[in-house]
Amino acid sequence: MLRNTLLTAAAAAALLTAPAAMAQTAPAAPAQAAPAADAAPAIANNVIDVLKARGEFTTLLTALDQAQLTETLATRPAITLFAPTDAAFAALPEAERTRLLDPANAQELRNLLLYHVLVTDLTTAQIEGAAGEIPTAGGLEVQIDGAGEAITYGSATVVQAEIDAGNGGIFPIDAVLNPASAAQGDAETAPSTSSEAPATGAAEAAADAATTGVTAPNGQPAATVTTTASPPVENPTDGHVDHVEDPANPAPTPN
Repeated sequence: MLRNTLLTAAAAAALLTAPAAMAQTAPAAPAQAAPAADAAPAIANNVIDVLKARGEFTTLLTALDQAQLTETLATRPAITLFAPTDAAFAALPEAERTRLLDPANAQELRNLLLYHVLVTDLTTAQIEGAAGEIPTAGGLEVQIDGAGEAITYGSATVVQAEIDAGNGGIFPIDAVLNPASAAQGDAETAPSTSSEAPATGAAEAAADAATTGVTAPNGQPAATVTTTASPPVENPTDGHVDHVEDPANPAPTPN
């Protein structure tokens, strides 16, 4: 099946080369490590600035800090963030939120958040009326559908209009997407290659043998069993009476 195109050729080329740079393994240093001397400067009114100003993405901002992605999103040009709102994070079980924000799970959290990032400035106009898969900053693909009444991103729905930022755009969504669960779902929906055919020929014979318990000389179940009655065999002594003496051969008379 052909994939529907969502982006211009230039934007698609950027997507093919950029994800690997953002999806690198998170370093073991503390989340608030000082930036390198040659780090790129933050872009004015970047997506992080906008998230902070909106006031409804506090959990997402905490998660970005924990995954060491805040500086990346503030300095990288041309990105699109499908941002789960605080309500979306609140919908997660409390134990799952606590687990994801545990420093021991920083890499898992990083992979999850990069699944919400596209390395291109994707606009509403490019999405509306189209549908297809697109690579995320983490390298996995996600389905975007703008053909319906609302734009969907994976299993999440965009709940507000696109928010402009100095280095891209933000689409607020109503769910936190887990790339591991998305991949598992794709595997479960794959068509099965097995098929069942009605039992015929040897299979029917095996079924008959299972009922009769009879096997053929080659050790395989016999298809059918036929019982033939043997003809009666005449006994030459039938009808003779032992106490009648034969005149031609009299029995000896005891003395």
